[in-house]
Formats: sequence, structure tokens, C-alpha cells
Amino acid sequence: TCKRNSDDYSACLKQTMEEIWSRVVTGLPEFDIPSVDPLSIKNYKFVMNSGNVHGELILLNSTITGLSKLRILNIRTYFLDDIFYLESDINIPRISSKGSVNINGNLNALRIANEGPFNLTANDVNGTWDMTGHVVNDTWIVEHVRVLPAVKKLKLYFDLFQDNKEINNIAVNFVNEFWPPLYRVMLPVTSEVWDPWLTDLVNKLFSKVSFSKVFP
Repeated sequence: TCKRNSDDYSACLKQTMEEIWSRVVTGLPEFDIPSVDPLSIKNYKFVMNSGNVHGELILLNSTITGLSKLRILNIRTYFLDDIFYLESDINIPRISSKGSVNINGNLNALRIANEGPFNLTANDVNGTWDMTGHVVNDTWIVEHVRVLPAVKKLKLYFDLFQDNKEINNIAVNFVNEFWPPLYRVMLPVTSEVWDPWLTDLVNKLFSKVSFSKVFP
């Protein structure tokens, strides 16, 4: 148990969360939490209307690997206006995703309306997981989990122009050369899409434990 007013509270809570995460990685059937490495995602839709990217993107039957290597660097907790905040600074050395992608939209002047395989690798992913919610009857009800990670290096391949490899290669090369501004456009949209899924995941855990015991 980590006492909130103790000098070693942050270090104690960090160790506790590391232990919890190590169990979450392999799955917690008693909490209805599946393994998150690999993490299978059947269908996720993103709608983008910003900068040079406009349209709809759907990820189909994708698999994400690398979350087991997630490291918790620091943790902060506090109350503000009756809302409990838990902020976790994290690092993931390498995370990969592969599956199918369906795109209907425009990338600059390039029109893309097709479906095909993709694979993506991101290196040195850093960010803060912001979890917020009210405490009701000694239960923390998480209402939002927001993540806006920074990525040091990103590599993406897709095959959306099966009948024209030259056009496909131009599109792939463009994305890989100019991924930082494209990533900045996609990041807020991605965060909004992931928020309800992550919120549901952490509530499966926190809804079954006493708030005063976890955060005394």
C-alpha cells in the first residue's frame, strides 16, 4: 500500500503500477482483460479533416506488438475540482502494427480510395497517459484516458495501389519522408478514437478494487 502523504509515494506507486502492468500484459481473465501483447483490434475508424489529410481511414484486423516493453518513468496523482488525476510518463522502445487499411480520402492532391495491407513501426515512443475521473462510493470511475505520444522514428508501408506499383511507391515514400507533420495531424484524432477503448480497459480493473486501498 502506498500512502499518498509519504515521501516515497511516487516511487511506491510507480512500482505498484509496474507490477499491475506486467500482469495486464499477459491478460487478467478475472477482470475480463485480454492480453495486450499482442493486441488484436478488429475494426477502428478515424475521420480526418486537417491540413493535407482529408477523409476516412479504417484499420481492419490489425495486430499491435511491443506493449510488453512499456516502461513507466514517473507517476503523479492529484485531486482537482473533485476529479482524480493519474498521470503516467511512459516509454515504449519499439511498437509495431500490421493488418489491413481501408482509405477513402485525399493526401494532398493524391486521391486514395482502396483497401490493402499495411505495416507500421514506431521507435522510441514517449508520452503521458492522462487518466481522469470522479471517485464514487470508494470506486474510481475513469472517464477519460488521453494519450498524445511523441515518436522519434516511424516507418510505414502499405499497398493500396495493387494495379500501379509506381503510384503506390510514390505514396509510401511521401508518407515516410513527411511523416512528422502527418503524424501531428493524425495524433488528436487517434487520441479521441483510443480514449473510449482505453477508458473501458482501465475501468475493468479499477471498478473492482477499492480506491482507498489503491490510493490511500
